[in-house]
Amino acid sequence: MRDLSGHRTALGFLYLFVHALTLLGAAVLAYATWILAHISTGRATRLPVWEGLPVQAMMGFTLFVLVLAIAGLSVGLALVRGRRVSKGTALVLSILALPSFPVGTVMGIYSLWFFGQEGWDSEPETTAWAT
Repeated sequence: MRDLSGHRTALGFLYLFVHALTLLGAAVLAYATWILAHISTGRATRLPVWEGLPVQAMMGFTLFVLVLAIAGLSVGLALVRGRRVSKGTALVLSILALPSFPVGTVMGIYSLWFFGQEGWDSEPETTAWAT
């Protein structure tokens, strides 16, 4: 069995980087949704954001991206800290990241390779900062 602790840490930081960018994208989508809500009504006053179908669709997509970002950040943090990771969650996130060229594609392929290796779930050596 190979020692995959270096790959585990590298993949964890890659997850953190990619999903921090995804979280930033969710914030931009939320702002764009807010702008769309104001433009679609033609009013500059406060209005409920659930008035139109385009706004509802953007809100749903924004929430989906936000959930992906939070799940990816938690997987990345668990990988870096040497904690247990859900293989299913990591594989779903890696498959969904494949179309996001180039960084998401690299993370997706690397993640699929890592979780396909024998011994990926073995207990990594813990360090003082990982406890």
